Amino acid sequence: MSNSTDREFIGELKEAVAQFLSAVDAWEAAYQEYYRMPDTAAAARPELDEHQRAYTAARKRLADLVPRARGLCFRHGLRDPWTSLLRTSLGQHAPQNRTDSAVSASERQLVHECLILLTEACTEFAEGDPAPAERRSWVRRVLDWFI
Repeated sequence: MSNSTDREFIGELKEAVAQFLSAVDAWEAAYQEYYRMPDTAAAARPELDEHQRAYTAARKRLADLVPRARGLCFRHGLRDPWTSLLRTSLGQHAPQNRTDSAVSASERQLVHECLILLTEACTEFAEGDPAPAERRSWVRRVLDWFI
C-alpha cells in the first residue's frame, strides 16, 4: 500500500469506499428486517453478526487508507470528506423514525466527487503527452502565451 503510486492508491481507495458503502447498506437492510427496539436490542441480534463483521472489516480497511487520502486531498487542495465517513454510526435511529441511510446522499456525493478529483489530479502523463497548464512552470506558460 505505501509503495504504490498515487494512481494505484486511488484505485484501492475506490474499492475500499465501495466495499464500505455496500457494507453499510447491507447492515441497514438487515437492521430494518430484524429491528425490534432502538439501539442495542437490534444491534445485539445474532442475525446481524455477519453484517456487523463485514461492516467492521470494510471500515477498518477504509480507516487504514484514510491518512494517505487526506494527504492527497491536502496536496491537491480538495475538501476532506473522510472524517465524516468514518464517524458513521449504525443503528442509532429506529427505521420508522428515519428512512435515509446513516451515510447520507450528500456525504456519498462528496466522497465520489473527491475520488473523481483525486483521480484527475493523480493521473500520470506519458512523456510524449503535454503536461497540463497547472503542472508547467509559470515561465513556460508565459512563453507559450506569446509564442
